[in-house]
Amino acid sequence: MKEKSVLFISPAFFGYEVSICNAIEKNGYNVDFFDERTSNNSFLKAIFRVKKSLLSSAINKYYNKILNNIRQKQYTHFLLIKGEVVPIWFIKAFKQLNPGAKLIYYTYDSFNNNNQNSLFILEHFDRCYSFDFEDVKLNPIFKLKHLFFTDEFLNRSTNPYKKYTISFIGTLHSARYKIVKSFFSKIDNTFVFFYSPAKWFFFLEKILKKDHKNISTSEVSFKKISRETVADIFKSSKSVLDIQRTGQTGLTMRTFEVLASGAILITTNPYIKQAVFYNPSYIIVCDDLNQDEKRSFKTELQKLPPPNTPLFNELDEYYINNWVKEFFT
Repeated sequence: MKEKSVLFISPAFFGYEVSICNAIEKNGYNVDFFDERTSNNSFLKAIFRVKKSLLSSAINKYYNKILNNIRQKQYTHFLLIKGEVVPIWFIKAFKQLNPGAKLIYYTYDSFNNNNQNSLFILEHFDRCYSFDFEDVKLNPIFKLKHLFFTDEFLNRSTNPYKKYTISFIGTLHSARYKIVKSFFSKIDNTFVFFYSPAKWFFFLEKILKKDHKNISTSEVSFKKISRETVADIFKSSKSVLDIQRTGQTGLTMRTFEVLASGAILITTNPYIKQAVFYNPSYIIVCDDLNQDEKRSFKTELQKLPPPNTPLFNELDEYYINNWVKEFFT
């Protein structure tokens, strides 16, 4: 019987790629992982998105090296996430070396935020998944697949104590700062953490974006917060605010992490009402509230009891060990 083996290529994104590798292995597959990008330097990451052709020589050299590393191996599957950088010639070469392999594509970004390479490569894949509701509607090649949560967010505690009334942890982009400041005003016991990948990028955003002009460096961290710390804060929060990126309709990773941690999810994304798990006892869509309702909601939020049990647990399809199974069935 042929050994089940996966070539997995993905950008590094907050260590989630490592968790996906572990989940694939727990499902009985061998997995070889390679970062999609030649470098995770914040400046080069920006170039990959805006003008990938400037780095074409380095990209081809990098993927030739990967090809040499895998040439003597046989794979049953190739899982690619995002696909902003991987060259078409590499995908074709992989198929020649592994003629019976299944090729699976997944993106956790909308195509408004992906570069064009992601579109050009889709025809080479057997199955394509996207987390974005509108992209799935517009492109029949896609099947909708939400994101996931990892072990850290599983909450088996029976302790009802919540240190924070509401918390927010996320990357600084779009109108997030303005929304958080507006929503958190006049609420006691809050936790806020904004992350920016680099100081140069933060100051560039301050120049280019009106919403970021008055943000102080003291309000932003240039170091990532660990996933374990994020999980602890969510478990200690009565509610968590989730703000999706402008132009995206897909549900963020935070959506699933919050609902597994036992907190109430407060989200700006109305598309969550289309999800099969939507439950107004656990999920509040802030776009449904007018200004007067938002003001009264802040008062009510402090009185609101937290859920008795989390909406998600390890039996759900969104738990990472279960989430990866669909790719390989």
